[in-house]
Amino acid sequence: MMFLRFLLIIGIGFCSGVFGIDYLILSKEYKFKGQEIYAKDLFPQLENNFLLLRIPSNTNSYQVKSSQILAQFENEGIEVGAESPIITFKREFSGEQNGIKSHILAEFLKEYKKNNIQIQEIHLEQVTPVNFKEDAIKSIDFHPKLLKRNTGSFDILVQETSGEQTRNRKVYFKYIIDAKLQAIQTSEPISGRQSVNHNNAHLVWIPFERISSPLMQESEMGKVAVRSYTPKNTIITRDRLIPKRVVKKGDKLLIGVVEDGVLLEFTLEAQKDGAVGDKIKARVIDGKKTYEVEILEEGRAKLL
Repeated sequence: MMFLRFLLIIGIGFCSGVFGIDYLILSKEYKFKGQEIYAKDLFPQLENNFLLLRIPSNTNSYQVKSSQILAQFENEGIEVGAESPIITFKREFSGEQNGIKSHILAEFLKEYKKNNIQIQEIHLEQVTPVNFKEDAIKSIDFHPKLLKRNTGSFDILVQETSGEQTRNRKVYFKYIIDAKLQAIQTSEPISGRQSVNHNNAHLVWIPFERISSPLMQESEMGKVAVRSYTPKNTIITRDRLIPKRVVKKGDKLLIGVVEDGVLLEFTLEAQKDGAVGDKIKARVIDGKKTYEVEILEEGRAKLL
């Protein structure tokens, strides 16, 4: 018998009934390497082994009605159920994937370091039917846009050698990443231009699925405000944020100037609202002369 190894991908293959009777169940999908599929390849616990079907050598994905498989088990006096009316067999390739997974893992950790990403698993499915060793990988084309979603496809470039000839070949993969991120969620409705802080928002974990805009980070709490009204239980993304307003029109600003090693301080009056880093006009108190200043923090600015 040709050696054949199977990996159950979906569902279960063996369960115990409520009265202690074992009941076999065909899964929706199996992976295979050879062409001949035997009963014990699907259910290793069986004593009797018999041929179920042959898959054409040039086929990487093969579907068969579960009723056809069930009938063969029934002919052998074995009671079997099925999860699906169709069973899919997918050829398993022996491309080494550890290096590819490590590369993808590093990219996601770097992209979402500030959101404390936690990655449970990276699932890869090789699409191109080719075997390769890790040292044959020349490059991995994992586009930055793929970091915005938990599933997609990419390719790698591997070097194939035949005699004295070598060639580069693209090998395509599908990936699914199982991960979660830290995010900031509103605890109550927040009015436009109102600061986001621990009184109106809190830290939550969310499943990583699709990120259309970068998430607000925990370190930004108390430093930013929402651009417009934001409902309760909203995950806050960067496109919703503006710098927190720390100066209002009419506020007093302390200005420091160093002359000949001596620090001189005086007060100006802000002529408009502003956030840290904003450049605004400030007027001499009880005067008309104005200066351009940059806001450093609440109540402090520097001359420009």
